Amino acid sequence: MNADYQNAEWYVLTLVMPADISEELLDELREYTDRDLVQLAQPESEHTWVELYFDQLAAAKEAQAACQDWPFPIHATAVRHCRSRDWEAFWKLHFKSRPIGDRLFVIPDWESRPSHANDRCLLRIVPGLSFGTGEHFTTRFCLEMIDRLAPPSGPCHTMWDVGCGSGLLGVAGAVLGMREVVGTDNDPICLSQSADNAELNGVAQRTKWMTGDILGEESYGSFDLVCANLFASLLMQAAETLWQATGRYLALSGIREHEVDGVADTFLALGAREVVRDGDGEWAGLLFERVTQ
Repeated sequence: MNADYQNAEWYVLTLVMPADISEELLDELREYTDRDLVQLAQPESEHTWVELYFDQLAAAKEAQAACQDWPFPIHATAVRHCRSRDWEAFWKLHFKSRPIGDRLFVIPDWESRPSHANDRCLLRIVPGLSFGTGEHFTTRFCLEMIDRLAPPSGPCHTMWDVGCGSGLLGVAGAVLGMREVVGTDNDPICLSQSADNAELNGVAQRTKWMTGDILGEESYGSFDLVCANLFASLLMQAAETLWQATGRYLALSGIREHEVDGVADTFLALGAREVVRDGDGEWAGLLFERVTQ
């Protein structure tokens, strides 16, 4: 972890809302605040708590005022100060190691490799404000597709991690044997942490982290595998860019079950062939293949 992140100061806005609040409303809140959410709940409680993290006090205060004007049953509490070491303590309680796919083993940096993972590729992660840890179905789906398609057993040697966050997907690709991985995000904190995670796993020379906007006009080249774990609406908006960059396979997630048909149809219309569709009843993932004549 770099010194800038280790010594960083964060500001936490906590929102209190009914326990039965819908996932659709939480998605709206993510888009409204342009922040990832940490949702906390207690058994039998009538309320749930959502935390949003900011690196500037003014931004946290602005979000607090905006949420108080929202026409939904949400109460924004006072903003509290949070040092990085407090954030790290939270993750040490909540993030545990786990096998994913046939070859990968995701593990926090503070744990030692267990003996039952000796035959797996180790992916060490230091979680941060960009969150990715592989626990959520959407991230796990993409990791499973990377595990399936990376060499030596898979055909993909280059990869684009779109909206890389903590760099979990891109670093996984490199750890599993991809010779070239490019990760893009519009958040400098995400890019910094992605670089840290690549260095931590010894794959910095095979990864490149760049500022990028999937809805912009820049060209990213062609990759054997493109992975995008984004909102369904953004996937459809960026469909032509994503498909143009896909040399062989395109893995998509971050999709609600009721949205998966619409996302699939968008890419099928571009000539993609659907080869995998999976879901957990709430979230879904898709894998497409480029069919060459």
